[in-house]
Amino acid sequence: MKRERIYISIPISGHDLEKVKEKARIAKIWVSHWYDAITPFDVCPEPDKPYSYYMGKDIEALLECDAIYLCEGWQNSKGCMAEFEVARIYGKEIIFER
Repeated sequence: MKRERIYISIPISGHDLEKVKEKARIAKIWVSHWYDAITPFDVCPEPDKPYSYYMGKDIEALLECDAIYLCEGWQNSKGCMAEFEVARIYGKEIIFER
């Protein structure tokens, strides 16, 4: 049986990149108990691209998933808020970090 896929939405801009990568890695391990998880870092590992490139790839990945996991602080991130709205519009399961 194919497992459902989940996109991990995590605030990145304005944060220490290494700390965000570590938090994304930990979130991926946790949600992987129930889903095949993908993070923004899995989608776009290449550095030095424009913000629009990363957001486009992230939205594309989200649309291929069944659910979204919104990490703490998502409400303060324009990218995460956009991902939330896409997930809501397309009827994805929405899970919030507690």
